[in-house]
Amino acid sequence: MDLFFHRRKLIRRLSVGFLLLTSHPLMASELFRWVDENGAIHYSDQIPPSQAKQPRAELAPDGRTTRKINVFKSKEERLREQQALIEQLRQKRLREKEIAQDRALLTTFSSLDEIDALYANRLRDLDSYTESNRRKLKKTRDLLEKTIKRRIWYQARDYTVPKQVTTNIKEYKQQIATYELLIARNTKKRAKLEKQFAHDKSRFKLLTRTAGTQE
Repeated sequence: MDLFFHRRKLIRRLSVGFLLLTSHPLMASELFRWVDENGAIHYSDQIPPSQAKQPRAELAPDGRTTRKINVFKSKEERLREQQALIEQLRQKRLREKEIAQDRALLTTFSSLDEIDALYANRLRDLDSYTESNRRKLKKTRDLLEKTIKRRIWYQARDYTVPKQVTTNIKEYKQQIATYELLIARNTKKRAKLEKQFAHDKSRFKLLTRTAGTQE
C-alpha cells in the first residue's frame, strides 16, 4: 500500500515538473540550435543577426528537430558548386572510358608486334587513299587549266563560249574543292591515328608491365 502511494506521489510530482518546464517561455516556443565559427553549439529562442544566414535547426519543446535550415549560398557559390560537380562527373566518365579502353587493349592484343602490324595496315590504307585523291586532284587541275584556255580562246575571238565549257569549268572547280577537302581530312586523320598508335603502345607496355609485377 505504501509503495503504491509513493509511486502515485512520484508520478504527480513529475507531471507538475513537466508542466512547469514546458510552460517556461523558452521551452514553450521553438528553439534554434546552431554552431558558431569556433564549433560551439548554441541553443536559443532567437537567432542572432550574425547567424541569420548560417545553417541551423529548429527544435520542438521536447527537443525534436522539426526543420533544418541550410546555409544561404550566393549565386556565385552555387555556380562554383555546380561547376565542381560537372568536373567530377567529367573526370569520372574519363576514368570509366580509360578503363574500358584498357580492357579492350588487353583483350585485342597479346603483344606489341600485333599493335605495330594493325596500325601499319591502317596507315598504309589511309596513305593509299590519300595518294589516290592527290592523283585525281592533279588530273582535275590539268583539265581545268585546259578548259580555261579554251574559254580564253573563244573570248579572244569574240566567239560565244560554249555552254559545255562553262559547265565543265564549274564542275572541275567543285571536284578540286572536294579532293582538297578529302586530302586535308586524311592528313588530320593520319596525325590522329599516329597519336593513338603511340598512346596504345605506351599504355599496353604499362598495363602488361603492371600485370607482370602483380603476378
